[in-house]
Amino acid sequence: MVNTHRKDIHLSLSYDQYDDLTSALETHRDGLQQFVKESASGFGLETTYWSHRVAEVQGLLEAVHRLAAGESPDVVKRDLQRLSRLFRNKSVTT
Repeated sequence: MVNTHRKDIHLSLSYDQYDDLTSALETHRDGLQQFVKESASGFGLETTYWSHRVAEVQGLLEAVHRLAAGESPDVVKRDLQRLSRLFRNKSVTT
């Protein structure tokens, strides 16, 4: 989960495309939450890994919502980078 490379993307989406994107992110997040439950039962990777992935996807989903609401891309990017650093630091200490 130590991915320091970032990709900046700028999209212009129709309402349907926006709905598709947010629905896909929600579905992905929910799938990762299932992995959290399974890992708590001893299956797959550690629960901490999956919990961080859930939080990262949730942060991405929130960023998409914020950008769609007109927030500054620079502010949203800064917040995502801060969140990413927080996860990296937690994964190193756990």
